[in-house]
Formats: sequence, structure tokens, C-alpha cells
Amino acid sequence: MTYCSRYRFMLLTPLQVNKGTPVDVAIPGLPSVTFEMGEGAYPVGHWAIAQIGGFATEEEASKVGRRLGDILLVVGAVTKLGIDAGFSRPSTVRFGEALLAAVRKETGEELRGETHGFMVYEEEGAVAFMNFQARGSVQISAGAFEERLGNWAEPSSGLTERQRNCAALINDSLFVRQTEGQFILRISAVEALCEQTVRDARYLSAIEKLEQQLASQTLDEEIRETLQGTLDNAKRQSLRLAYMTKFRTLRSQAEAKAFDDLYRKRSKLVHDGLGRGDLSEANSTALQLAIDLLEAELRQLLPAGFNSSKGPSDGV
Repeated sequence: MTYCSRYRFMLLTPLQVNKGTPVDVAIPGLPSVTFEMGEGAYPVGHWAIAQIGGFATEEEASKVGRRLGDILLVVGAVTKLGIDAGFSRPSTVRFGEALLAAVRKETGEELRGETHGFMVYEEEGAVAFMNFQARGSVQISAGAFEERLGNWAEPSSGLTERQRNCAALINDSLFVRQTEGQFILRISAVEALCEQTVRDARYLSAIEKLEQQLASQTLDEEIRETLQGTLDNAKRQSLRLAYMTKFRTLRSQAEAKAFDDLYRKRSKLVHDGLGRGDLSEANSTALQLAIDLLEAELRQLLPAGFNSSKGPSDGV
């Protein structure tokens, strides 16, 4: 019995080979890898499959396959090819025993649902992979679009650069496919609205005295610059205080706390690499909080009773 490592991933820049035509690629430190291009991926990119066979144990197949996955991630990033290796979770597609038995009897193949990412399976006997794709679209009527443009024309006439940047980041997030990218953009959209104001005179006076003490010390220049940077940052309120104050003032304490929780998730993702694949709910919450905060700023210019919460399907 032997085992095969298989990676199914999205490739932004496809290989110049015909769809379904396997091509062997030599990668230092790995056995020969067979790549094959598949269908186009929605909304952008192309599906590709990489396979390495002939492993004596499942553990060996898994180790080499995961090594291949790491190489794909790095190559996609540093060479700008763009590779989405997925999260290697089992497919949500489940087949009944009767169907599995019927396919096995008719074709001799074991039927499996596709997985976006890495899997290991036994090579004995043929394996067939089945993938389901569905696409949907929502349209807005010209009249509904016209109404929204009219509602927001006046409030948008005096946008600040912060408000303009916030709106742009929210829009950008709607065009990004990956949840993690959307999430970071939506957290950044809120940050864009939150100015870190200068501390009061007493606080600034204390910092000035510390700067004088720093100037009198004999220190390595790099250490001096780092400490001076810390003092410069201390002259403004912290980012956390800025967004907590903004939400409390324009929205509510509950929403301030909700965003604070999201910001911690963002920090764990960016600084510790934690949370990938588990941010779906947080991502949706981040979008709504960013929209609500931007609207709260703009609402100050709106007539009483204005309602901008119509969804994209209204007026279809």
C-alpha cells in the first residue's frame, strides 16, 4: 500500500499548459511533483492540482505534502504569482454509502469530495474527485440606485480625507475574496476614521522633561532613536483610546467593546498568525461596525429620520 499527497490550490497566474494536461516539475528536496491546471476560479484565478505519489507511509506523505504547501505559499507571495493554498479542511460534500458503492461497482473508483488545500489518500485503486460550484448574483434597479445616490449626495459633499479613506477601504474589502484580507481592510477602515489627538499640556510637559533627560544620556544611537520614537508616540492618545472614544461618542459602549474584541483578533492574526480560517463571523461584524461608524459621522449632516440601511437587493 502506498500513499499520495495532493494539493488543490488557486493560482492567479496560470501555467502555460492545457487544462487537464499533467506536467512534472522538479523541486529541490522533494520527489517529482505533477501539476495540472483545472477550471477557472471565481471570481479570479485558476484551480490547480499538485500531486506526489509513492509514499510508503501516510506520515511521510503528509510531511512532504505540507512542505510543498509551504513552498507554494512563499512562491506565490514573494514572486507575485498569487497562490491561495486554502485551509485543507474536509469538503462539506458528503456522499451516501449507496452512491459510493454504486460508483465503486460501476467504475472501480472511490468517490471523494474536493478539498481546497492538502489531503493524503491511499493510491491503491483509482480515486475520483467531485466538485460542485454555484454562483449567484444580485442586481439593483436603476431607480433604487438613483435614490441612494440622491440620499447621499449632500452628506458626501464635505467628506474629510479620513472619511474618504474609510469609505474607500470598506469598498476595497468588498472586492477581496479572502476573509482574512477583508477583515484587515475593515478594521483599517475604522482606524482611518479615528484621529489620535494630541495630549493635554500637562502631559506634554511631562514628556518634554523626559526628552530632556534622554538627550543628556550617553546611549547607542539606535537605542536613542527607539526611545525618542516611543516618546513621540506618547504625545498622542493611543489608537485604542481613539477608537473607543469614537464608538462611545457616535455609537455605543457595546459597539466600542465589540470593536475592541475584533481589534484583538486582528492583532493575533497579524502578529501571532492565529485565527486564519475562523474569522467569518468577526469579518461580518467588522464590516457592519465600519459602516455604522462612517454613517454615524455623516449622519450629522442628514435630515432626521433618514434611513440608509437598505440592502443591495432592495428595488430589484
